Amino acid sequence: MGDNRKIIFKTFHTYKNTYVYDRHTNAVFAVEEGEYQELRKVEKGELAAEKSPVIRKYQQQGLFHPNIVTAIRHPQTDILEHNAGKRLSQLILQVTQQCNLRCEYCAYSGIYEGNRTHANKNMDFETAKQAIDFFLAHSTENAESAIGFYGGEPLLRFDLIKKCVDYLEASVEGKKLQYVITTNGTLLTEDKMSFFVQHDFSLSISLDGSKEEHDACRKFPNGEGSFDIIINNIKKFEEKYPEYVKKHVRFMTTVNPYMNLGCVLEYFKTSDVINDTKITYNGMSESNLKEETHYQESYYMIRRFEYMKTLLMLIGKLEEQYVSRLMSSTVDNAIRKKKSLHQKKEIGYVEHHGGPCQPGVMRLFVNVAGNFYPCEKTSEEIEFYRIGSLKEGFLIDKMEALLNIGQWTEQECIDCWNLRHCLICANQIELNESGKLCRECKLKKCADSKDRTEFELYEQCVLKEFGYELDVEVM
Repeated sequence: MGDNRKIIFKTFHTYKNTYVYDRHTNAVFAVEEGEYQELRKVEKGELAAEKSPVIRKYQQQGLFHPNIVTAIRHPQTDILEHNAGKRLSQLILQVTQQCNLRCEYCAYSGIYEGNRTHANKNMDFETAKQAIDFFLAHSTENAESAIGFYGGEPLLRFDLIKKCVDYLEASVEGKKLQYVITTNGTLLTEDKMSFFVQHDFSLSISLDGSKEEHDACRKFPNGEGSFDIIINNIKKFEEKYPEYVKKHVRFMTTVNPYMNLGCVLEYFKTSDVINDTKITYNGMSESNLKEETHYQESYYMIRRFEYMKTLLMLIGKLEEQYVSRLMSSTVDNAIRKKKSLHQKKEIGYVEHHGGPCQPGVMRLFVNVAGNFYPCEKTSEEIEFYRIGSLKEGFLIDKMEALLNIGQWTEQECIDCWNLRHCLICANQIELNESGKLCRECKLKKCADSKDRTEFELYEQCVLKEFGYELDVEVM
């Protein structure tokens, strides 16, 4: 009897060439036009793989191996409990749920289904101390640990942050501690700056470009913008601690429908205030929005133009200085995809798509009440995401379920060409009306994931055609 297992691959083309992605070897290779058309017939079920001369040709070269994946299970499942007991990497303390700003696009502004809103709830020192003790007791195998302070606006609880740092440094020996905080920058005073410098904090400040663009969203409750206060604080910081700011401070920019992207790019290009400081570009989360967002047409035009400049830079046709720093994520993604392809690493019998990290291990988020969550991006209002508490400890079964979300769509994942490049995590999936994950919920995300990967493969091949070094070969 013949081998009835599926051969899983994906055909695609650029304007110049025709290509195939082979899932078994995780390889992309160029094929002749006639071969491409035959493979398309196999892909669509119009021609049996065993009857295709093209399939047989490439099988002799180690490609197009019949599918050997029989189960979906995350490879880190067996070490999850050990790592949760001894190898926690980062503790994030929600020191308050309150904020002194009311930003239009904030995750806690009320525009997202199933998410909390700003509240006068604060973590007390006893809860923080217990969380720190729990974290230290469960990270004994790590030589370094990170502690993050999160809100709301965490600097509203600077008193608690100081107590936590004092307690940590009195409790820890032989372990390097790294402190991380994200702030809106309005409450930065000289004593806080001095404290951050003294304890080597990594500091992220939210800044959405020029005054007009920033103040369109990032406002105080009375409607006044926050730009002037933040910029004055940053200038003082740079004047007093220039090397620290250069090394340890970065800016977080959320591109949103309320801003003119062209003005944002121009501001970051010309501003002396943020010179030599890293900018991280973020977009608004589109999951669970109560209403659809609508960007200006100029936004899409500018993004396309900046993207084109980024591609020209990657192929050596444009100097890096002409590419907006807001496009750094595009560059990073292109480099990561380049590295992930063509390692000729064969797939295993048991696999799981990317996306889920080890819940609580990579980042343990503890909210004001002492409940545990996989990270600060998950909703505290949905029980599905809660993975324990200071009273209960870790709930390993729930952590394993979050790690193995691919099992909800096991057969689809087994047969999917995108299995090795899919990056769906539980937080990206819109849950059902009961607040639970289901097969249909996850399948809604699959099409988006496939489209993204196909675009990334297309991008890599076009870059190669124009001189970007990637091991794509005509076989």
